[in-house]
Amino acid sequence: MTASLLRPAARCLVTLILVFLAWASAGVARAAGELQLSTPSPAPPLVLTDLAGRPLDLARYRGKLVLVNFWATYCKPCREEMPSLDRLRNRLAPRGFEVVGIDVAEDAATVTRFLATTPVSFPVALDGEGGVMGRWKAVALPTTFVVDRRGRLRGRLTGGADWESGRLVGQLEALMTEP
Repeated sequence: MTASLLRPAARCLVTLILVFLAWASAGVARAAGELQLSTPSPAPPLVLTDLAGRPLDLARYRGKLVLVNFWATYCKPCREEMPSLDRLRNRLAPRGFEVVGIDVAEDAATVTRFLATTPVSFPVALDGEGGVMGRWKAVALPTTFVVDRRGRLRGRLTGGADWESGRLVGQLEALMTEP
């Protein structure tokens, strides 16, 4: 393997190791499956490329409640929650709701193959080296952030979830009623 090919792979491996260590030291497993609401704070910028090669900018969703879901095809809980995320999106979309999937550390071909067997109606972008995941301080996969209509972070959920559970839907519907 040439040094130029090894460097991106090594950076990705180091990123994943650091993410795992941060996750383990933060005790994230205790909060898995629960949406932790937070005081509003500005969401970090999110501009990536979608699977069709078009820019995806979180700012374009201003006015909607948005779930930003960091995931990967190699992550079992990520794969398991995809269908419920998609059904949630379809259920709430008419009321100003969107899901944005951010695949971490994989190429478009890998993600496209996965989505051929588990299709979703929401946009999916690629964070090839995990830089956006790091800026959003996501410490494990999956991690999902709630961004309100004004572009502010309002909550996070680390770990897989049933996005159709009454509790989660209720929390999201309450946030959708805010101006």
